[in-house]
Amino acid sequence: MSENNVIGIDNSLPWHLSGDLKRFKAITTGHQIVMGRKTYESIGKPLPNRVNFVLTRNSDLKIDGVHVISSLNDISDSDKKTFIIGGGEIYSQLIDSCDELLVTKIHREIHGDAFFPMIDASVWSLVDQSEKLNENDIEFSYLTYRKI
Repeated sequence: MSENNVIGIDNSLPWHLSGDLKRFKAITTGHQIVMGRKTYESIGKPLPNRVNFVLTRNSDLKIDGVHVISSLNDISDSDKKTFIIGGGEIYSQLIDSCDELLVTKIHREIHGDAFFPMIDASVWSLVDQSEKLNENDIEFSYLTYRKI
């Protein structure tokens, strides 16, 4: 997310950071990912080597290779870690059910139409922060927050 909490514009990422995408793949491969319908549509296919869930209000939606769910309760118990991967509405709905936030912080304000919710310092503690990285003239850091 950017300094002003932007995570998207026109159903896509407003930046391209191949290093961040590789990190995302490394962290989520072999686990479960949960995303909203719009995020799924922006990706366009199930992400390989992960159990893909799409959270939606549309009970008629069917997607090959994806578990379409209407609630996190519809995720069967698994020994796999579950990652919420967006978008803005899904993050807002589910942030309270998370115990850790893995954030790529873009060190500039960016125009957008999808936002990550405010991270409440009375609920979340910053426990790890990478050095500032730079790719495509974009400075960013990896942040890890844990619920207090």
